[in-house]
Amino acid sequence: MMRFKQFKPALLLILSLVSASGVASTQQLETLLEPLSIGERAKVDNTQVISAKLLSRVYQVRQYQPLWQDRDYAGTMLDVIKSADDEGLSKEDYHYSKLVELYQQLSASNWQDEYRSSVFEVLLSDGIITYAIHLLNGKVNPSMLGKTWNYDETHLDFDTTLKQLEEHIKAHTVADAIAGLAPKIAPYHQLKQYLAQYKDLAARYPFSPIPYTEVIKPGSTSPSLQGIATRLTELGYLAASAPADNSVAVNQPLTYDSTLEAAVRQFQTDHSLKADGVIGAGTMAALNVPYSQRVDQIRINLERARWLSANLPANYLIVNLAGYELLLFKDNSLSWRTDIIIGKINAKTPLFKSKLKYVVVNPTWTVPRSISTEIINHLRKDPDYLQKKHFKVVEGSGTPVDASGIDWHSMTRKNFPYWFVQDPGEDNSLGLVKFIFPNQYSIYLHDTPAKNLFEQTDRAFSHGCIRVKDPLVLADKLLSANANWSSNTLSSKLSEGKTENLFLDEPLDILIMYWTVTLKDGKIKFYNDIYKRDPVLIEALNRPTYEGVLADDGLLNTME
Repeated sequence: MMRFKQFKPALLLILSLVSASGVASTQQLETLLEPLSIGERAKVDNTQVISAKLLSRVYQVRQYQPLWQDRDYAGTMLDVIKSADDEGLSKEDYHYSKLVELYQQLSASNWQDEYRSSVFEVLLSDGIITYAIHLLNGKVNPSMLGKTWNYDETHLDFDTTLKQLEEHIKAHTVADAIAGLAPKIAPYHQLKQYLAQYKDLAARYPFSPIPYTEVIKPGSTSPSLQGIATRLTELGYLAASAPADNSVAVNQPLTYDSTLEAAVRQFQTDHSLKADGVIGAGTMAALNVPYSQRVDQIRINLERARWLSANLPANYLIVNLAGYELLLFKDNSLSWRTDIIIGKINAKTPLFKSKLKYVVVNPTWTVPRSISTEIINHLRKDPDYLQKKHFKVVEGSGTPVDASGIDWHSMTRKNFPYWFVQDPGEDNSLGLVKFIFPNQYSIYLHDTPAKNLFEQTDRAFSHGCIRVKDPLVLADKLLSANANWSSNTLSSKLSEGKTENLFLDEPLDILIMYWTVTLKDGKIKFYNDIYKRDPVLIEALNRPTYEGVLADDGLLNTME
C-alpha cells in the first residue's frame, strides 16, 4: 500500500501514455531502473528522478518495454511539460531543459544512441508523472505547513492501480488528460489568465519604486503623480491617454484630478485598501509591489487551489481567511458571499475541513478560559458588569454560583474555579445564531453585536472563531433545504428566545482556506497576508522538487 492523494483514473492515462517497442531497449531500461526500485540511488545520468518507486513499478508491469516509441509524439510532450509554467509551476521540476537537450541530440543522431534513448525515456516518463501529480494535488504538501490541515487523502492499493495501466497504454491523449487534472474550481483558470498578464507586465516594463514623501489628496499636485499615473496605466486602471491630457507643460507635476482619483479608488478596492482616493503610505506600498512579486503571489494561490479536494461536492462553504469572506457554493457555482471577522494575529483561525451540521438559535456563550481574564478585569472595576452584560457564574456541572461572594481581586484565570456563561440575547457575544461544524479547535461561525467592525478593511479581531456579517441570511440559506422549512421559520424560532439546535438535513462541507489572491466579480483581488503564510509557501514552491521527498515511498507531494 502506498499513500497517494486523489489518484484519479485520469492519472492512469498519464502514467500509461504510449506503447510498443522503441529504441530504448528493455535491458537498458532495466539497468537504469533497478537501482531506483531497490532504493540504492535515485538518479539517472546524474539527473534526480522524483517518482523513483512509482516509475520502477510502471516499467516492471510493462516488463521494461518503453512507453515512448513514437518519437514525434514524444517531442510534443516537451511542450506539455513547458506548459507547467502557465500553471504557476516550474517546467524545470520536470526535467525540461535536460529533455530538450537529449531530444535534440537524439534527433541529430537518428536515435541511434541506446543509452541516451533510455535516459530520455525514463526522464520523460518521470517528468510527465511528476507534473500530473503536482497538478492533481499540488507540489507542496500543505500538511507540512500547518498541523491543523486535515483535507482528504485517498489510500489505494498500488498493485491494483497499476494493473489498469495496460488499458490506456496505447492512448495518445496525454495533453488532454493532464489538462483534466487541474482544479475544476472556476477561479483557478481565471487566475491563470492573470498570471500570464502579470508575467507579461514583468517582462515589458522595468520596475522601480515611485518616490513618496507625503499624503496626496485629490486636487493637489505632487511629483509622484506622474509615476502613479504611469503605473496605473500599465495595470489597466487608466486609459493610456489620460495622463497626457492632464499635463500643462513638460516636467510640470500632474494635478490629482477626478480621472486619476477614480483609477486610484478602483486600485485601492482591488488591493484591500480603504477606497477613499487618498494616496497614503498603504496605497503607495501596494503600487510599489514589483510585478514579479505579484506573479509569485498568484502562483502561491494557484498552488492553494490545487490543494482542494478533487472530489468537492456540488454544495459547500469556503471560508477565505485572508479575504475576510465566506463563500457559499451551490451546484458548483458561487451562490452567495458575505464578509467575516477572523482570529487575531496571536489567535490565528486554523485551516481545516469539516461538515457544518447544525445552527444554534439564541445561543448562550460559555466564555473560554483564555478570555475569562478579560471579564475578571471588568468585574474588578465594575461589580455590576455581570448584570449589565447578562452573565452568570456556574460550576462545571452548570449549577449557578452566587457571584456576589467572590473576591474578584484575588481571582485569576488559573485559580478561577467556575465558568462565565452569557444568556441569549442581542447583546450576547455570539449574537443571535451560531453555526457548528465539529472540530478539535472549538472553532465555529457566529453572529456578533459588534457590527461596526465589519466597516474595517482588515478584520482580524476575534479570539479564533469566525464572525459573520449576515448570519441570519446564511442560516436561512443553509436551512432552506430542510423539509418543512419556510422563510418565516427562522424569525419564529428567534422570537421564542430559547436556545435550540436546528440540524441541517444534509450536513454541508466547510473548507477553511487562506487565499491572498482570488477573483471577485470577475476581477483579480489582492489581500494582505495577515498571517504571513505566503513567504514560506513560495520558498517551498520554488525549491527543487527532489528536496524533501520521503525515502520510504518515493512519492511527490511529500515535500515541505
